[in-house]
Amino acid sequence: MSRLDSSGQFQLGADKFKWSVRHYGGEVAVNTHVRGISARVSLAGETTRELVIEFDAGDYPPKRPAAPAQLAIRIQEFTAKAIDMGWRPDSRGKPFYLVADPLPR
Repeated sequence: MSRLDSSGQFQLGADKFKWSVRHYGGEVAVNTHVRGISARVSLAGETTRELVIEFDAGDYPPKRPAAPAQLAIRIQEFTAKAIDMGWRPDSRGKPFYLVADPLPR
């Protein structure tokens, strides 16, 4: 089994973004639920406000074969959604958190 890619870059409109995995799934969070993969996104080459996308624990279980292309596509989709929701990637400040919709079962 291969692991998911841990970082990448993509273009969205005129902006170039970089992303990386903050943590892989399977960790137990403070409130005792199992966390899924979490990814951070920011403008490439700049220190700006970060987007943190939290994925459902069932979407990318740690013992399942990887789907790196699917994760990269979903990160792009949820980055666009975060911008629509008010995240300004060129601003500064605390991270903008977005909980991703789970994959259909």
